[in-house]
Amino acid sequence: MTLSPYYLVLALFLPLFAAPSMAEQSYLQPKLKFCVEDTEFPPFNYFKRIDGEKGTSDGYDIDLLKLVFEPSGIEYEVIALPWRRCLKEVSEGIIDGVMSASLNPQRAKDYFHSDAYYYLNPSYFYLRSDFPDGLEIQALSELENHGNICGIKGFNYINFGWVNLTRLYEINEIANLPTMLQKKRCRFFLARKETLAGTLALNHLYRFERLLGRSTVPNLQPEPFHMLISRKSPSAELINKLFNEKVKQLTLNGELEKLLEHHLHELRLNAKNND
Repeated sequence: MTLSPYYLVLALFLPLFAAPSMAEQSYLQPKLKFCVEDTEFPPFNYFKRIDGEKGTSDGYDIDLLKLVFEPSGIEYEVIALPWRRCLKEVSEGIIDGVMSASLNPQRAKDYFHSDAYYYLNPSYFYLRSDFPDGLEIQALSELENHGNICGIKGFNYINFGWVNLTRLYEINEIANLPTMLQKKRCRFFLARKETLAGTLALNHLYRFERLLGRSTVPNLQPEPFHMLISRKSPSAELINKLFNEKVKQLTLNGELEKLLEHHLHELRLNAKNND
């Protein structure tokens, strides 16, 4: 059968009409990659437990990414990595962004960063038995007069007012904390108070929390946390725009606060079950 000139012209032009739609879809749906800390940072990111075993990533950050990108039909995945590797791969453009990061001058230089989407209080912890009456200080450096200070390897403590990182005794994960304090290898531990209780609960160290004293670091404002975005990501501008717009919207309608309360509630239930 011979096609009429009309159908021939239509057949030639149909692919041209389809091409912009496909190109637009490709632009709107890049396969993005985000990473979170694999030693967990609850309630912001942690692993679901199934019969005590770690499962998929969960938390405030995970749900927030879903709220940002799923309505736009943008495909993405979340990967849990050691913190230093996570930052390195974002810097190299292998991963597009990292969640729940505080800022320091070097990070501000190495990455783009979103608007702050939550704030935490830098604090120091110690065994109550070491300081039965508590320990109040005027500056974090005063802790050195009483013993070694511990922190998690790769974490940023500049916003705690602690700039001499060479004198910070670094441990690999929170599960090592009881041993380090009880054996006096460190007398103090630096952490954000809002995350430590959940971290101890997830590591089956809920009872250990009762042995700890705590004070917020004096003369500091709450510490802002951001998404760090790779300067090498072709989607950096799109990621930052969508993320900031959604965070602003969710903050104004109160949904961001509800999301945080949901995960705090889940962690409290988990802690009760482990008690």
